Amino acid sequence: MRYSIILSLLTSLYTSISLAEAPKMKDNNFFTISVSCSGQKECIYKNQSEIPVIVSIQNIYSKGYYIPLEYIKKTGPSIKLTDRGNKSSMPLKPNLVSWDLKKKMTYIPEGGYIEFTWTLLDRDISSFINDGNLNVDADFKIRTKIYDDKEMEIGDFISLSKLFIKGSNLNEDKR
Repeated sequence: MRYSIILSLLTSLYTSISLAEAPKMKDNNFFTISVSCSGQKECIYKNQSEIPVIVSIQNIYSKGYYIPLEYIKKTGPSIKLTDRGNKSSMPLKPNLVSWDLKKKMTYIPEGGYIEFTWTLLDRDISSFINDGNLNVDADFKIRTKIYDDKEMEIGDFISLSKLFIKGSNLNEDKR
């Protein structure tokens, strides 16, 4: 009985400490992301197997900093596809990659930016075709830690961007 009371107290104490030390997201004054298809905020889908999307990360902070770019490029941004008509949505799964990639840092100078290409696949897009038409919002999100010039962690930050994907006269048998 006495041990169960002690165990109960220790468990609640540990839970309180764990919750108090949980990392909190900070306001993102460090970067913004933007996404585009050939420089446009709208992608035209014509039953192609891949849609290349340019993802840009812009440094909006007053100093340069480091991010784990290789990790971000390999896992990809978080993406949620939402049908504009019936509002059905589907999150896309990130790639599983080596945790060691988080140690490979890339410096982004003040006002600088970096870009990489992310590919949306037809198997993800085609499920949203309704009566030969496609009208989908693709919500992109990058969440990453930022590190100062001595590679000390500053914090964990998120930025969002949206892309519109449309198509008409589509037929899944064309692939």
